[in-house]
Amino acid sequence: MRNLRLCVCLIVSGTLFILSGCKKAGFKSYDVGISNCGAVPDEVTVHERDQVHWEPGDQHDYTIRFSNPSEPTGNPFTVRHGVSNPAHPIRGHSGCEPRSPGEFYCKYSLTRDNESTPCADPGVHITP
Repeated sequence: MRNLRLCVCLIVSGTLFILSGCKKAGFKSYDVGISNCGAVPDEVTVHERDQVHWEPGDQHDYTIRFSNPSEPTGNPFTVRHGVSNPAHPIRGHSGCEPRSPGEFYCKYSLTRDNESTPCADPGVHITP
């Protein structure tokens, strides 16, 4: 009887582990290239919990800043040229402009190296 309960617990735990892994696999990562003080694509469309991977393609480092320091991702943060930068999860929309129901547009600024004036103002479009 004890072995039966142990087997059932292991089966249930294994199933929950597998299902939780499947749910996370549904999130996507989107690449945004930065060159000559501009982002490509200028507006990237993602779902909440997806990730955006900003990568400079020129010889400059950039600071990315959204109006809310914690959403849609913790910021400001610096992406450096010539190295692999981590992807940033998009986990909210506070400080963003509402669009159609459930959609938001989050502007961010790019600031090159140690310059004080931001470059063009691209954005992240968050859909449900």
